[in-house]
Amino acid sequence: MKPSATLAIINGNNDSLSADLLINGFSDTQVLSRTVITAKSPSFVLGASSAIKAAPKVWKLDADDDLEDLIDPDELLTEEDKVLPDKKSYACGPKSEKKKACKNCNCGFAEEISGAPAPAVKSACGSCYLGDAFRCASCPYLGMPAFQPGDSNTVKLAL
Repeated sequence: MKPSATLAIINGNNDSLSADLLINGFSDTQVLSRTVITAKSPSFVLGASSAIKAAPKVWKLDADDDLEDLIDPDELLTEEDKVLPDKKSYACGPKSEKKKACKNCNCGFAEEISGAPAPAVKSACGSCYLGDAFRCASCPYLGMPAFQPGDSNTVKLAL
């Protein structure tokens, strides 16, 4: 069908035909009688395209722009931020100078070295199994899916 052509349907069911023509892209639908309806086809050809002007690749600042609000990247880090931390400040853990756990280790490094499994995780709220909506902020299961009480919270990836 040519662009902007007029379509006339005779002996059709005009109850839903007018809406169907509008949905399919026709415009100016007119019900002339109980059995005759006309509509105009779109004014473009199916699959037509047109060129779009390319946007400029570089933003240009006007002379009137206020440059005082811009942040100098060299001022973001201070000299203190650039200093590496002293390894002696780490008493325990993989970042420490000595590769041995401290006497009262509570960071889990002692268990990691010995190969022993980590202690069972306990939660303060007791509603971890219900899902993230019911978990407290310090919950060890935060971000994991809900599970049945007493089951281990593991994701099974079986096909």
